[in-house]
Amino acid sequence: MPGTFFGPYGENNSTYANAGNANLGRFPLGHRLILPDGRVYRFGLNDGTVEVAGRLYQSVAPVAAHTNVTADTTRAIGAAIVSGTLGGGSSAAVDIYAEGLAHINDAVGEGYSYRIRRAMTAAGAHAAAAVSTVLTVNLEAGDTVQVALDTTSEMSFSRNRFHAVLLHLSPPTAQLAGVSPGVAAADRFLWYQTGGEAAVLVEGTLLAGLPVQASINTDGAPENAKRRVRTGSTATTGITDAGALLEDQDGAEVNVR
Repeated sequence: MPGTFFGPYGENNSTYANAGNANLGRFPLGHRLILPDGRVYRFGLNDGTVEVAGRLYQSVAPVAAHTNVTADTTRAIGAAIVSGTLGGGSSAAVDIYAEGLAHINDAVGEGYSYRIRRAMTAAGAHAAAAVSTVLTVNLEAGDTVQVALDTTSEMSFSRNRFHAVLLHLSPPTAQLAGVSPGVAAADRFLWYQTGGEAAVLVEGTLLAGLPVQASINTDGAPENAKRRVRTGSTATTGITDAGALLEDQDGAEVNVR
């Protein structure tokens, strides 16, 4: 299971070859590295493309055909395996969900999430599943079914957010993974920075001390945080006929009447 590694300077720039199976890295996915100055990193596997230094990265987006799928069989309390029939349109490759989660999101067993086992050898990986066939995953030791499942139970399979990490899309389509600290070859394990000072590509001019968000216009970059404001035929109590003025983070005023 992921833990914390208090490491030396330079470890944050280390990369490691994929050992031939998606999750056979030196550390578990998401393992935390803390440098002596407090900068924080998380261990991940890239998506098979060369990393770019100082870019923001995200996880793989959920697959619709692997979401809200029906359990194919019953599973008793204490079972260490769960399985569901995938929808049409998308297959599941070997071991893509190792170190991820199986969420029971509807009907019997709703509300529970189970961690999918990390494959310590290639033979321990979950098998591939073709379109509209059953995907079966083993659970981590100790994380067993808490409420018996039946064929009405619906589940969703979620990848570990540090597996097959890709350049953040604008707008992002999944959870953020962190900032790449340097150039890494394709199909390598590396450390993504998640805390502390970092050199990062940005969109526009960031303002010191104010929050940022993943850009909705520029891949791999953050921008100043935005806030949505509802306009239209909603209640306008407290707003005069002149409208309402909003001030953005750059000091400009916008009339939103």
